[in-house]
This record gives sequence, C-alpha cells and structure tokens, in this order.
Amino acid sequence: MPPYVVFHDSTLSAIASARPRDLDALSAIAGIGAKKLERYGPAVLELLRS
Repeated sequence: MPPYVVFHDSTLSAIASARPRDLDALSAIAGIGAKKLERYGPAVLELLRS
C-alpha cells in the first residue's frame, strides 16, 4: 500500500521534517491518531532509522 493512502501528504511531510525517534514524538504529528500510531508507528520509525 502506498504511503499516501495511509497518511496525507502534509502528514508525510511533517514526519520527514520532524524525523521522530519514538512513538511519543510520532504521535505529536497532526494526522497520526491512536489507531494509525498503533498500526503503522513502529514501521514508520523503522523506516526513519534506515
């Protein structure tokens, strides 16, 4: 599934700018609610680490 299907472009841009290092920081980004954080958070953080 392409990222833009899960997160809006503005959310993807905010993730790229903030480069959060943990789930708390990721959850502070607009467009990432509890369900998306639970479902996609660990994978997003893993992508940012690589």
